Amino acid sequence: MATKKTASSSKTKSASNSSRKPAAKKATNNHPSATAQQDSLSNDQIGHTAGEVWRQLAESDGLSLATLKKSVDVPSDLVLAALGWLAREDKLDFATSGRSVKVSLREQEGVLAHSGV
Repeated sequence: MATKKTASSSKTKSASNSSRKPAAKKATNNHPSATAQQDSLSNDQIGHTAGEVWRQLAESDGLSLATLKKSVDVPSDLVLAALGWLAREDKLDFATSGRSVKVSLREQEGVLAHSGV
């Protein structure tokens, strides 16, 4: 019986060794790398993108969400985060038509007074 336990123990060790190799890969992926740092969103990046989104919308009468994502040269999740930022500041209007969403700048009286218009 001791031999069977040893045989099953060696099988268990082999199975656990093979299962440990992928776990080791996952552990190395958990450490911040250059790629992981580029994939994260910072408040600074979102703020800069919000400024670019605002400029794109100011130059138009509103843009569809799809067009806006294409017109700003950053990943779409960054554009969406920037839209959230601007929406939270109550600077945007959203209009839906079917599956399309049109985004435009909200008219604000204070902005016109400060711009001299």
